[in-house]
Amino acid sequence: MNVTIQSYSHKHHAAIREILKRIGWAEQYVRAAEKNAVAFSQQPEIYGVYVSLVDAAVVGFVYVQFHEWNSLAQIQGLAVDPRYHRQGIASTLMVRAEEYAREKCARGIYVDTPTLNQGGRSFYEAVGYRFGYEMPRYYEDELDGVTYQKFFER
Repeated sequence: MNVTIQSYSHKHHAAIREILKRIGWAEQYVRAAEKNAVAFSQQPEIYGVYVSLVDAAVVGFVYVQFHEWNSLAQIQGLAVDPRYHRQGIASTLMVRAEEYAREKCARGIYVDTPTLNQGGRSFYEAVGYRFGYEMPRYYEDELDGVTYQKFFER
């Protein structure tokens, strides 16, 4: 399997929606992710927006934001088509997000995920992120969030 990573372009827009629908994201989150892809891709000094392709088909994406005020990067979105789970796609996207963060001279990177997302939490731990803190009612009134962090060696 030949996996490549590219910067997002408008031609990838529909694929992002399809990936999120296959995962089962609620429509409000799908719309937000679509809007973010467009807005973020227009601000490369602050955001990295990347897609993962297999045989020219988009199978995953990651959005990463650099916060100058604290020299940290934040994963704003990460998703992989369920048909491609456990094939290294998400890990490859995380490597690219971390490269973006290092290019910006970030001192580390973090990601938020729902507390109920056990698969995502296990993944972040497997790629070297550590539990940071829990955020009550972060996503919705009944859905808490948790932050995972990775600090870079200087």
